[in-house]
Parts: sequence; C-alpha cells; structure tokens
Amino acid sequence: MNDDILYMVKIYSTYDTDWLGDKFNDLSELTRHHIVKKEHGGQDSIKNYALLTRKSHSFIHYLEVNYNKEYNYLNSKFIELNNSLTSPSINYYEDVCKVVKRVRKKIKNNRRKREGKNV
Repeated sequence: MNDDILYMVKIYSTYDTDWLGDKFNDLSELTRHHIVKKEHGGQDSIKNYALLTRKSHSFIHYLEVNYNKEYNYLNSKFIELNNSLTSPSINYYEDVCKVVKRVRKKIKNNRRKREGKNV
C-alpha cells in the first residue's frame, strides 16, 4: 500500500467508502487518481489525488473520454474536498452520487438503444 494513500485515509477518514461513494472492505482496494493529469502539469501530491477504488478509478477515466462535463465536475468536487482537509460530508456524497447515478442511467439507456430495446 502506498504511503500517500494511508496518509490520505487518515486525513479524510475514508475507511470504507471512496470519494465516488463506492464501498470497499480493504484499504488495498484504494488507488490514487490524479485530479490534474501529470501530462497537464499535475503533481504527484496528495493535493492532486482522489482516493478511488479500482472500479471507481476505471469509471472516472471512462467519464473522462465519454462524459467530460461530468468528469470535470467530479474532479472539481475532489479538489474542494482536498482543500477542505476534512472527511467527505453527507452533502458531498449526495452531490457526487447524484452525478454518478445520472451518468450510469445514461450509459444504461445508451446501451439499450444500441441493442434496439425500448428505453
């Protein structure tokens, strides 16, 4: 486990839920998502990381390619959380989960349309 992850878990008290609201059982499931990519000048620093499970990390990069507006919004929420140096609040998770749920619904509907099913 990366020391940055352990340090961030302690700062943000994220012992069972990542920053996209995904539940996990073991800290080894967590990864560091670069909020600002290194190729765009992002640093290897906890101020530029979001704690995500592997599943959430894959999802956020899917959004980057396919739902850029939502990707940017979620990254802005990560930045706000980093700047607060506090645990994610109920309001934070409500905002983030609302976006995630809306995008997952869009993905499901688009998949159904491609398969020729009624939405």
